[in-house]
Amino acid sequence: MNNEIMTFTKHVTAMTVMAACIFGCKEPSMNNARDKKDNISAPETDTMITTNDAIEPVIVTSWKHFEQYDGKYITETDMLQHEPLKSRLKSLLGNDNNTLRQRFDVAPPIEVENDVLYNQGCRKHYCGADEAAIAIDMKHDVVYAGVAVNGVVKLFSETRDSIYPEKLLKWKEKFGN
Repeated sequence: MNNEIMTFTKHVTAMTVMAACIFGCKEPSMNNARDKKDNISAPETDTMITTNDAIEPVIVTSWKHFEQYDGKYITETDMLQHEPLKSRLKSLLGNDNNTLRQRFDVAPPIEVENDVLYNQGCRKHYCGADEAAIAIDMKHDVVYAGVAVNGVVKLFSETRDSIYPEKLLKWKEKFGN
């Protein structure tokens, strides 16, 4: 009988320890407590861009539907007329917007690789002198463009810096400037 009491005591002790661990280790979620306290909901965004140690929500234009243009011709898709690209190019290029649009008479298929959409083209009978190229970094929501007039190239970036996608830089190199 002594043996049965010791076994029973061990089982009760083990169950008590397990219960303490299970109930004692569950802490209230910090997110639930904060949401209830401040009654704040997260803003709707497509992307979260990290800055320093904090995450700042930024609404980013969705380029998802532009991925369907991969392998298609720009004249077939009329991509330059679709938003948000149409207004973003107009804002980026200003007076050079029409010049860019005129330079896609002859163009290879659109490429989408590593979240960058890229295409280049030229005016019929003026390839090598009057060309244009566009690149969209769909992950970081940045539009880039290049316009060549008589072989003189101007590059444009919405970020106004000198960091451009590799394909756009290679396109520029063929003009030697």
